[in-house]
Amino acid sequence: MKNILVLFFYVCFPVISFSQSISGKVFGKGEKGEKQPLPGVHIYWENTQNGVASNDTGNFEIKQKEGQHMLVFSFVGYTTKKLHVHGSAPLEVVLEPNLEIEEVTVVQKDRGTYMSKMDPVHTVRIGNAELHKAACCNLAESFETNPSVDVSYSDAVTGAKQIRLLGLDGIYSQLQTENMPNLRGLATNFGLTYVPGPWMESIQVSKGAASVVNGYESIAGQINVNYKKPDDQEKLFLNVFASAEGRKEFNGNTNMKVKGDTITTGLFVHASDLSKRNDHNNDGFIDEPLMQVVNVFNRWKYNNFKGFMAQAGIGFMNEDRLGGQMDFREDMERTVENPYGINIKTNRLEGFLKGGYVSPNGRTAVALLSNFAYHKTNSFYGLNDFDADETRFYANLVLTRDLDIYGKNTINSGVSFVNDHFNESLYSNPIARTEQVPGVFAEYTLKPNEQFTLMAGIRADFHNNFGTFVTPRMHMRYRFSENYTFRINAGKGYRTANVVSENIFLLANARPLLWSDDSFQEEAWNFGASFIQDYVLFDRDLQINAEYFYTRFQSQLVVDRETSAENIILSPLNGKSYAGSLQFDMRYQPVERLDVLLAYRINDIKQTIGGVLKEKPLTSRYKGLINLNYTTNLKKWMFDYTIQFNGGGRIPVVSSDAAIATGPEEFDPFTVMNAQITKYFRYWNIYVGSENLAGFKQKNPVTDAAHPYGEFFDATNVWGPVLGRRIYVGLRFHLNH
Repeated sequence: MKNILVLFFYVCFPVISFSQSISGKVFGKGEKGEKQPLPGVHIYWENTQNGVASNDTGNFEIKQKEGQHMLVFSFVGYTTKKLHVHGSAPLEVVLEPNLEIEEVTVVQKDRGTYMSKMDPVHTVRIGNAELHKAACCNLAESFETNPSVDVSYSDAVTGAKQIRLLGLDGIYSQLQTENMPNLRGLATNFGLTYVPGPWMESIQVSKGAASVVNGYESIAGQINVNYKKPDDQEKLFLNVFASAEGRKEFNGNTNMKVKGDTITTGLFVHASDLSKRNDHNNDGFIDEPLMQVVNVFNRWKYNNFKGFMAQAGIGFMNEDRLGGQMDFREDMERTVENPYGINIKTNRLEGFLKGGYVSPNGRTAVALLSNFAYHKTNSFYGLNDFDADETRFYANLVLTRDLDIYGKNTINSGVSFVNDHFNESLYSNPIARTEQVPGVFAEYTLKPNEQFTLMAGIRADFHNNFGTFVTPRMHMRYRFSENYTFRINAGKGYRTANVVSENIFLLANARPLLWSDDSFQEEAWNFGASFIQDYVLFDRDLQINAEYFYTRFQSQLVVDRETSAENIILSPLNGKSYAGSLQFDMRYQPVERLDVLLAYRINDIKQTIGGVLKEKPLTSRYKGLINLNYTTNLKKWMFDYTIQFNGGGRIPVVSSDAAIATGPEEFDPFTVMNAQITKYFRYWNIYVGSENLAGFKQKNPVTDAAHPYGEFFDATNVWGPVLGRRIYVGLRFHLNH
């Protein structure tokens, strides 16, 4: 009731509340002591995060709220200045150069991963420091030290990787780049490898149904990748990588100021090659597919420092994968007399445009976010051809309005549109369809104080194939004290199951795919709660997190490998399907510069397969993780060690087939260890490490490998590592502006 009264007061009587804008100009002193306008000065109210930057002419304007009096001016190379502000007269501020020392380097250990205590959505931010703990050649390899996201191979021959969040397949997590949906549809199977790790500035992993502003698709959660910004301090970054198995990579990016800080651009380049054929388990199949990749990306940013900002980018990627038996060559005639092979050629063109304007008083903002992608794949799996192309366009127009001068009541509203056109061909059957989905949404956020946030949203989408559907979502955060933060969330999610393209890796199997619908809509509810506790133990921060998320499907695509000996059946759910995920994790620094992460998660995932509610196959029942990270004084060296304990699980078995039924129906728990040592120099660092240090790998990941055209061949029953120990070395070089 108290919160409702507070809301009523501020909505109905904003005019009587205190608010004004303070403007002024900031100067620095030149060599002869003359005043010179100083752009880019950070200006903020003391003990708050409310701040602005001075523009090209040194001018600024900042909103003053009740109780804010001390204005802070901060700029590199100048002494920080504080002013007690009286009245609303324009200010003239002169900063003095800091002549005591030329350069100061402040070294403080960056934990790399942070769990937000302010965001009502349960979100973990993975920063650059975390990404340096492992090779992180691409997005798929960026979660090795993360307890929440599992990454595994989809099969034993194509190199396709999938993530699992809350124990659910990655298709139930909305993948985003630059806060826009991406890497879906035809990019589902291999999209995680399309994002080079060195290009990334940060990754945000949120669990549960996300904000309705971003769409209706996130069911288990959302993973957003932010690329490095063209106006960052980093001027040049180079990275080379090589592994003992013959994999070589080059990454580079550079930023350029075309017109000061107003117009900036960044160029990103990635190239990788794996031409060495390895067969360490002696099954006659190449362990990791041969691969050549070229990826380039160019982005631009415009900022007029008067409230308007726009960004645009365009990228192109070409990838060629070749897998199968060791003796297979691409130019061979594909017959049962010749070795079995797989080839996947992909060309992808994508781009984005986004811009936003914030009103001078900071209470109204409008933003447009849009992206497009053209994706073309030509592939074969043994004797089966799969060719497809997809053209996708997405746009989202968002209006944000603070309903009161303190930003305690905020409305996000807008419209969105998705156009997605598919052409696919499998077993000589053409499949074509177009999705057109206009939508409207509104989301209200109540934040009466720093302790409480309520966010409730709803959206309606009008699908040309599935009709109108409504997506309600709610998130609440309450901070009892400085030590305890509690969150709950509930929401619905939908997604289109692209039945063939999302499961195309199943073609590495003797049984043909059988399906009735080329696409249909999946639907689920997600509920979650989390509790974060912060303590100080022996003068060091200790954080403990406990969380539970439950997902219940109303409609779902089920991959049935067990009912038929003749086919793998892709059919809609007929019965129950749910996933429960309970996780505990603890972060602590027992001694200076040694970060310790302990985590344990229990998965309870079941779905109805062939009329029987069963444990979802090929999914570990639990995951434990220990991560130790130690840096020496002044960060000269960094040592990182991670061990994962993966619980056993169920292996799908065709009950009617005696030859396969004699195989194991369970896989045992297994352990995977990763380690890396990094030596830092002023402008560069060198790292050496090993993935899967103990060399554990699944035995016989390819069933009946000796007879790839036989009726029992199957390379898709993968539950653990298919590659053994992998030693690598790399070098990073960076130069700042």
